[in-house]
Amino acid sequence: MRNGTIRLAIAIALFSLPGIAGAERAPIVSWGKPGVSFDDYRQDSITCGKRGAATSMKGRSEFDAVMLGLSRQDTDIDIGRSLPPSLSQEDPSQKLARDYALNGAKSRPEPRVKSLQAFLEEHVRTCLSEKGYVRFALTPDQAAALAKHKKGSDERFRFLHALASSEAVLRQQRHD
Repeated sequence: MRNGTIRLAIAIALFSLPGIAGAERAPIVSWGKPGVSFDDYRQDSITCGKRGAATSMKGRSEFDAVMLGLSRQDTDIDIGRSLPPSLSQEDPSQKLARDYALNGAKSRPEPRVKSLQAFLEEHVRTCLSEKGYVRFALTPDQAAALAKHKKGSDERFRFLHALASSEAVLRQQRHD
């Protein structure tokens, strides 16, 4: 199997994208701890993120089903490449695309990927809770200000830290 774990991680990322644009958005939720230093906040987020990312999914029925679907799609690609066009009246590229899509649909990855995502997120939540963090929801104004910062940027991380370390924010905006 070709990098099945990487493909599964990509699938999880794709299926975690926001849904329909017109749907009412859930609040943006983050984690905070009153008075936490920036360095501790950053280190704790890295530690807990790694714990979630390193959690094995092998043996979970959802993981096995998604991997089987991906394996079947790999087989379709390999067979499609090896069949001479003279064996079929059908356009080989159309048959390959159809078979690939059918095997993907048969494995029904969306609910399984969402379940695996929840499983991994639970490990991150547990880690943060053990370190004394609580969840809080950003106000619409805070969410708009956050959106102005590039994802992964130091400015965005510092903006979130300012909220996450504020006792008043955590008390008033706690999200259970």
